[in-house]
Amino acid sequence: MQYRFYNFTLDTAQLYLTASGVPVDADARQLQLLRLLIDFYPEPCSQQLLLERLWPDTVVSHWSAGRLVSDTRKLFRNLGYEGPLIQTLHGRGYRLAPELVAQLREVPAASARPAINSPAADTAPAHPVAAETRPVTTHASFWRLCGVMGLLLLVTAATVYFITARRIPDEGVPLVIGEAADVRGRILWVDDNPGNNLAERHDFEARGIAVYIVTNTEDALTLLSMYRYQAVISDMGRGDEPLAGFKLMERMRARRDETPYFLYTIMPSDTQRQLVQQRGGNGVAVTSDELFSLVLPLFAEDSAAPAGR
Repeated sequence: MQYRFYNFTLDTAQLYLTASGVPVDADARQLQLLRLLIDFYPEPCSQQLLLERLWPDTVVSHWSAGRLVSDTRKLFRNLGYEGPLIQTLHGRGYRLAPELVAQLREVPAASARPAINSPAADTAPAHPVAAETRPVTTHASFWRLCGVMGLLLLVTAATVYFITARRIPDEGVPLVIGEAADVRGRILWVDDNPGNNLAERHDFEARGIAVYIVTNTEDALTLLSMYRYQAVISDMGRGDEPLAGFKLMERMRARRDETPYFLYTIMPSDTQRQLVQQRGGNGVAVTSDELFSLVLPLFAEDSAAPAGR
């Protein structure tokens, strides 16, 4: 069976992926993961199910599924896909993003798998006519490339400016840019895939709590050194760091930062909860209800005081 979305075609029978008709050198497990998510949609695939289906008869870390999901998201980002791909449903597992499903189209399967370009194909002689017209084509392509690069630089500069203006203001500029005057306090949320937590963030903001997003440990530590937050919420694994949440907590406590710290993760174990307590954390949440029950009391205690710098 073949499925198309954006400029991708996924063959779930022969397990290959193309982008704009060009074969992609993707790991087979990444394509098997997508096949499972398509087959089970709208139901999520639990972490245990992914481990059993993708690593049969093999003993692997329970972090392997999360790492595979992260690598698959990264693969599609590198291929130019900017939309949501895989949702993390806390306490339940992973599911194909509804926005992607809306684009997904089932198409007849091709009879043969396209070959990934080989060095031999790259060095094959060009058609004589193409060779004669190459100087003109190359010249035009050069100027088109310059125009595209200039536009990309302009867009990137504008994006960096607006993100920096909101998240890390210049010295002397208060953090309250964009904050309501009666904000009850602030949460610093650390997650490399912040789209997973939109509903929770909107709920906090509806209660008068400002939520600031960073995607890595270093940015989190920078903001914590500059401004006051009533709580830090972090995921556990980020990119190639399956213990990134623990490491951020340890670095905060090592520099005597006692800001309440909460892990919001998909599958916590009893050992994980104990380690969070032992290392100075304030709690582990799996569901949004658990998260609110842990975090909201801090703002009840702090509501009489302004958020401050």
